[in-house]
Amino acid sequence: MPQSESRVVLWVTRVLIALACMHVVLSCWSTYRRIWQVQRIELRVSSPMLAPGVTVSYDVITSGETRNRILLELEQGTQSETLMEQRARQNAVSAYDPRLFRYTPTVVITPELLARFTPGPATLRLTAFGGPKLLRTPPPRVRELQVTVPHLGGVR
Repeated sequence: MPQSESRVVLWVTRVLIALACMHVVLSCWSTYRRIWQVQRIELRVSSPMLAPGVTVSYDVITSGETRNRILLELEQGTQSETLMEQRARQNAVSAYDPRLFRYTPTVVITPELLARFTPGPATLRLTAFGGPKLLRTPPPRVRELQVTVPHLGGVR
């Protein structure tokens, strides 16, 4: 006649199996987040003509595995200006913290910024850099928008 296990042993076994399954799921999600550190990257501008008061915004979602660098630049030929630079937050215990972090700042174009550029086409570039994880550093993710710098009479 086989001897059955006590209720306490059965419950402890079930709890340990549930904890092991939860650990496996969180570890798989953490591995995915280490590979794809920048989940989403979007760049928006209220007008393709960069007059004073035009807003430039971005929407970046990071995994929290590293302190990703987010860089917004306006470039025209050899002239380049950094409009915004920030570091993404990092989870304290990344393997067990599944949160993603979202960044949606807005920059207002000023006459002083436009005065440093010549009238004509320019490029708004948003770059999100990954950090080293799993013996590799992912390539930066980039979004670009073509804009036009207008002639500002009397500002130069």
